[in-house]
Amino acid sequence: MGNAVLSCGQFTVRSRKALDRIASAESNNLTINRACYRFIGFDSPELMLNGNPVTLHTVEDVEQAYATEANCEALFFDQTPYMFSVKLPEETEVAQLFSPIASWCDSADWDPESKKLSVPVNFGNDLGDFELCWEYETIGGERHSASFSGQVFSTKLDIYEHFGIMLDEVKERFEWIQLDLLRQTTWGWSHDSDSESSLKTWLLIFQQVRDSMEERFRKLIEQHRKRLVPETQMLRAEQMRRIAPKLEERVFEGIRENPNRHYPVVKKVLDADTPENRYMKHILFHTVTQLNEVIDKIMPVTRISAVFKERLREWEESWSILKQNRFWRGIGAFHGLLSESLILSQDPLYTGIRRSWYLLQQGLKFLDQELRGGIQNAAQLYEVWCLVKIDQLITDVGWQCINGSTVDFERGWDDFDSDNEELRSGTVKFSYRKEGLDNTELSLLFQPTAGAKPEKSGVWDGMVAIPVTQKPDIVLRLHRYDLPKEPVYTWIFDAKYRLNGNNAPDDAVNQMHRYRDAILWAGETSGKGRLTRESIGAYILYPGKEHDVSLQSPQIASIDKTNIGAFPLRPIRVEQEPQPTLLKNRLHAFLEIKMDYSSIQETQGNYFAAVPTVKQNPTDIFAKCITKSSEKMNTMNYWENCRLYRLPDRAVKKGNLYPEKWTYLIPASRDGEQLGNFPILSVKKMTRSEIKKQYDAQQIKMHSKSKAGDDIYWLFTLGEPLEQMPHFDDIENRQGFVIKA
Repeated sequence: MGNAVLSCGQFTVRSRKALDRIASAESNNLTINRACYRFIGFDSPELMLNGNPVTLHTVEDVEQAYATEANCEALFFDQTPYMFSVKLPEETEVAQLFSPIASWCDSADWDPESKKLSVPVNFGNDLGDFELCWEYETIGGERHSASFSGQVFSTKLDIYEHFGIMLDEVKERFEWIQLDLLRQTTWGWSHDSDSESSLKTWLLIFQQVRDSMEERFRKLIEQHRKRLVPETQMLRAEQMRRIAPKLEERVFEGIRENPNRHYPVVKKVLDADTPENRYMKHILFHTVTQLNEVIDKIMPVTRISAVFKERLREWEESWSILKQNRFWRGIGAFHGLLSESLILSQDPLYTGIRRSWYLLQQGLKFLDQELRGGIQNAAQLYEVWCLVKIDQLITDVGWQCINGSTVDFERGWDDFDSDNEELRSGTVKFSYRKEGLDNTELSLLFQPTAGAKPEKSGVWDGMVAIPVTQKPDIVLRLHRYDLPKEPVYTWIFDAKYRLNGNNAPDDAVNQMHRYRDAILWAGETSGKGRLTRESIGAYILYPGKEHDVSLQSPQIASIDKTNIGAFPLRPIRVEQEPQPTLLKNRLHAFLEIKMDYSSIQETQGNYFAAVPTVKQNPTDIFAKCITKSSEKMNTMNYWENCRLYRLPDRAVKKGNLYPEKWTYLIPASRDGEQLGNFPILSVKKMTRSEIKKQYDAQQIKMHSKSKAGDDIYWLFTLGEPLEQMPHFDDIENRQGFVIKA
C-alpha cells in the first residue's frame, strides 16, 4: 500500500503505515470518521486528504484560521510514525517548532537552504487532540507563527465508546483520577463536555490569549472606565464658585469676622478606583503570580522544551513590566463584587479580558495541577481499568472491600519519562472479606514489586525475584487461615494494551511464564534459604473481542494445561453486548470457598490441576494423638474450645517423627474414638513454661511442673474442625501416625 497523505498549501503529512492502521481499525469496527483538522496562520488554504479534496471553513474569532467539519476520515493513529513538513517563505531566516514537548522540538529539523521544517512524530499510546505549532522569523526579526491540529485515534478500541466507559468506571472507583495533559495529545476533544470548543487547545490559548490579553490591558491603562465620586475640599470664600444655600449665612458672617476661614465643599470628581478596575488588577497580578509558580515548577523538568520555558519567561517579564505601570498604584485591592456589573458584562474591553482570563486558566491548569501526574496515555488507562474490572468481579460474588472505597495512587516527581509506559503509582493493596468466612481473606495488589530481598511492606511480604526485579500489574491472593500451613493461592494478571489480530502478543504471554517462575516466596515456614514458587497461574488481559475468541484458541486452551494464557477484556455497555464471561467464570471459580474437607481437597486439586509440578512427598500427613486419661480431654467439647496441643520433644525423638510436616491432627480418646479433625495452622518448639502462658491466655488449665519448666515441647495451633474427614483407619499408613503422649 502507498502513503497516507494530508496536504494543505506548503504543509504536508505523510505516513507509510497509516493506511494499514485504517484497515485494521475498520476490521475492528471502530469509529474513525469523526476527525477534525484545523489550520492557523494559513492564507486561504486548500486541503487534500489521501487524494480527495476536503472543504474548509473559517474559524470565528481566530484570524487566518480554517477547519474541517468534524466528520473527516481519521489519518492519525497510535503507534504509527508520521513525517510533518512545511515549506516556509523564502524570506525566512530561521524557523523552529514551538511546543512544550521537548522530544518534538529536539527531533525537528530546519533546512535553511530549502526553507523546509521537518518533524518526525510517533504518538505512541497517546490519544486525543494534538497541535503542531511552528514559528519563523523573517528579515528584520519579525516573528510569525502557524499551527496544525488533529486527533489521534486507536486501532484497538473505539475512542468514543470504549474509552468513555473506561473513564467513567475508573473515575467512579478512584475519585483522584486525572489525565496528564502534558503529553503529545489532550483528551478534551472527546471527553470534556464542558469545554467551550473542541478546537481551542492549550497551545492556541498560550499564543492567542496571551497577545489579546496583553493588548487589552494596555488599552485599559489608557482608556479605563472612571466613576464620579464625592470629594470634600476646604476652601476660602473667594475660592468658592458656587455657595450652597445652607452655607450662605455662615459664609456671609465669616467674611466679616474671619476672611481666611475655610469651608467644606463637596465636589464630584472622576476616579479610576472602581470595582471593575480592581478586578482587572486582580486578574493581572494573579496571572503573574501563576506564571512564576509554573515557571519554577517546569524549569527542572527535562521533558518540557527549552523554547516553551523561554516563551513563558518572556511572558512573565513582559507582564511584570505591565504590572509596574503607575496606573495600578491608584487602584485598591479587589474584595469581590457586591452586585452584577454591567461594565464587566457589556464593555468589550472588560469582557474580553474576563473571557481571555477564563481561557488562560484552562491553559495554565495543565502546567499547574496536572504536573502532579495521573493517567498519561491509553495503555495506562487500560491498565487501571483492568484493575477496576477485577475489583468489580470480586465484589459481584459477595466479597466486600474493607480498606476504603478510594485509594490515592502515589507518584514520583519525574512523571515525564517518555520511555516509561508504566503508571508509576506505588503499590496499592485492597483487602476483601466475605460474610461467613472469618478465617479467609482476599487481597488485590496493584503493581507490587518483588526484588532481591524479601518485601516487608505489608503488601507482598516475603516475596523475592532473583536476579531481576519483577513488577506485575495485578496480583490476586487468597489467604486460607483455616487450613494447614495457612496456604496462600496467588494468581498474576498483566494488562497489555496491544493486539496481534484478535489475540494477545506472543511475547506478552511468554512474560507470564517469567512472572510465575521468577517470583518466589522466602517465608519462614519454607525453611531457611529455601525458596518456593507461590503463583498458581499468570494471565494476560488484552483488548480483544471475546465473541471472536474460540475456547480452542491456543491462548485460552493453554490455561487448562499450564495455567498460563490470555483473557480478552474490552469495555462494553451491558445493554449492547453480553458481558465478558471467560475472565468472570475463572475468577468466580477461584473464589468459591467451601469449608468441608472433601470440597477443600477438590478445590485445591482444581487450583493446581493445570500447574506443572515436581516429584514431591504427599502433602497431607495425619497424626492421630491418643490423649491422656484426663476426663476433660476425652470430650469433643474440650477440643472445640482448646485449639492447642502439646507434644514432648522426647516423644518426637523416640519415635523419629517430623511434626513440622504434619498437616492434620486427630485427637482421640484412649479407646480410639476420634474427637475431631483439625487442620494444623502452625507448629513451634517451645519450653513448657512458654506454652503454659498460651494456655493461660485461653483460660485453659495446665498443671505447672516446677522442675519441668524448661522441658522442650512441640506446640500445635489448630484451626476450625473440618467435616467429612476420613476415618483414621481408612488413611494409608504412609500418611498417618499414631502418637501416644
